[in-house]
Amino acid sequence: MSFRRAIKKFVIITSAVAGGTAFSFWYISRSPANLYKSEELLHATDSYLKISQGPLLTRGEQLKDLQKNEYDILIIGGGATGCGIALDATTRGLKTALVEKFDFSSGTSSRSTKLIHGGVRYLQKAIMNLDVEQYRMVKEALTERGNLLNIAPHLAQPLPIMLPVYK
Repeated sequence: MSFRRAIKKFVIITSAVAGGTAFSFWYISRSPANLYKSEELLHATDSYLKISQGPLLTRGEQLKDLQKNEYDILIIGGGATGCGIALDATTRGLKTALVEKFDFSSGTSSRSTKLIHGGVRYLQKAIMNLDVEQYRMVKEALTERGNLLNIAPHLAQPLPIMLPVYK
């Protein structure tokens, strides 16, 4: 009789945990950030951008242009962050100047692994520590990865990897 009681207790506890987990995932996925499709949030079009069709200026011409013209914003450093800020400022209509000591993205940006990951380590923390914030971070990383794969398939593609497991 005690075996039946133990199984019944196990089934009740397992059902409660599974139901609570399912409810938690459902509740988290209903957050306002997840109610919009990524296509609705990313709607920049060519009409916003003024793309120059003329010939590229030489370095000397660019330096003279920097000296004689006034800019809304000057960004020092042409790495990933500097280029991102320049893109953002330009799309907002600001007259933007970007200067770099060497070549663009030749510093820290050039040493990046260029991998977009899904946050497996954070997923482990989320499960092991029952941490909702870690789960949200994984979900956001996977959403951004999916956006990048949809927006720029020529720049990003899945890369199969194999991890050795040692005993």
